[in-house]
Amino acid sequence: MNFLGKTMVAALSLISVNAVANHANQFTYFGISLQNNKYDELDFAPQVDITALPSLTYDDTLSANGFRGFVGHQFNRYIALEAGLTSFAEASFTLIEEKTDADGKITKSTIEEGEFTTLGADIRAIATYPITDNVFVKVQVGVLAWDNDFSFLVEDTTGLTVLKESDSGVSLLTGAGLAYAFNDVVALSFDYEVTEIAEFSTQSIALSLLMRF
Repeated sequence: MNFLGKTMVAALSLISVNAVANHANQFTYFGISLQNNKYDELDFAPQVDITALPSLTYDDTLSANGFRGFVGHQFNRYIALEAGLTSFAEASFTLIEEKTDADGKITKSTIEEGEFTTLGADIRAIATYPITDNVFVKVQVGVLAWDNDFSFLVEDTTGLTVLKESDSGVSLLTGAGLAYAFNDVVALSFDYEVTEIAEFSTQSIALSLLMRF
């Protein structure tokens, strides 16, 4: 995780500004997001014909909830800079075997299982445009530094087994959203974001709580 740590330190250093600003449209904020991360292109068995395994049941989960913490600085009514750390949702698969005994009782046992897990650090520029005094739209672009572990199903001469790969990289991140400010301190933001992790498209829907300080 040294790669992610260095990226996060560099990102935070870019927004080390005065925490209490006198101008009404210039302030520092922090927040937390609940995200639903979806990996439509993720394949846990890229070289295995699942239909050829009639005695086994394959199941996977390609969408789940993750979390992001972040800090940012609003320079004026239209531009902000933000950095965050994300624990992406874990996608997973299981390969289950069902057996029926002489009494007709069915037992299930997990033969193989694996996960797709990611920790990411990001920095993004955010363009904001106020519609009313309380409602504003957001468009954002940034970079995501990610560290990923991927366990997937393979078949060799000995049968089925799970292969694990670890990878890290940097990807473009884009998104858009709508936010509502309850007052000068608290706001809620609803965002849709797209990026790529380990060559797989990742879509996120995030509900964020922002607090000014």
